Amino acid sequence: MDAPITAAERAFREHAERPDFQLAVLEGRWRVLRIQWPIADIAVTARDGMEWAFRFQLDGYPAQLPNARPCDAGTGQQLPPAGWPKGVGRVAAVFNPGWNPNALYLPCDRLALPGHDYWNNSHPELLWRPAVGIIHYLEIIHELLSSSSHHPTLRSAA
Repeated sequence: MDAPITAAERAFREHAERPDFQLAVLEGRWRVLRIQWPIADIAVTARDGMEWAFRFQLDGYPAQLPNARPCDAGTGQQLPPAGWPKGVGRVAAVFNPGWNPNALYLPCDRLALPGHDYWNNSHPELLWRPAVGIIHYLEIIHELLSSSSHHPTLRSAA
């Protein structure tokens, strides 16, 4: 028998059905790979067309900040540090497994925010906004992966 849907899961699914979330799906900016509550794996498309998968920990959603880290799109397993997105500036800072291999270095991430009180003033636009929810976090990731600061991944010839 399936477990009843929690209020947190219901809120997440409602956010994923919102027109702004679905428009981004139609535009190819991101897509949900799988949901095994309280985990959701979501792929975000970079400017070179490559999809990067992220595993979101969503318990307590949307009141509690999510946590995200890059993962394998097929299995959801954590990517090794060498497999994380690469770049310079903000891209290098956010996708920094040397800081914490379990989180992105963003004010909207539950593992990154503690100890960074100055982010409240220096990066208010990146703070978690429960009313916007997961869309806000995905927009930030998409912006970074679409920027000229992101280095596209070299792929071997088929």
